Amino acid sequence: MQAHDGNSPRDEETALKWSGQVGITAFLLKFGLGMEEVPTKRLYISALTIGMGYLVGGLIPLLPYFFIEKAHVALIYSSIVTGIVLLIFGAVKAHITGAGVGASTYVWGAVSTLLVGGIAAGAAFGIVKALEG
Repeated sequence: MQAHDGNSPRDEETALKWSGQVGITAFLLKFGLGMEEVPTKRLYISALTIGMGYLVGGLIPLLPYFFIEKAHVALIYSSIVTGIVLLIFGAVKAHITGAGVGASTYVWGAVSTLLVGGIAAGAAFGIVKALEG
């Protein structure tokens, strides 16, 4: 067996290849997680997809306010519309992620998404009320 002295041409190529990417993060991304560099085009598509998701997701609760004059009435409709959308999204999410088989899986996905959304809305409401004094 040959002793490894670190001076072989293969060692130099590897050192040059990784010289700009040093540290545990680069190592884990390359070898631990098997992640590769993402093509630039894919970055823009991903950013556009996420941005449009936030835009549409943010407009849904606001829709009733565009059509109803009284804010307290629009709030009720906004809550109902948002609840329905969260239920649908939760069921679709359960189906796409393959969380399980059967209607109970879709119901649990829908209800859990509605609960998380409701808790988040309640927390936001509480924080605003606390800051208003």
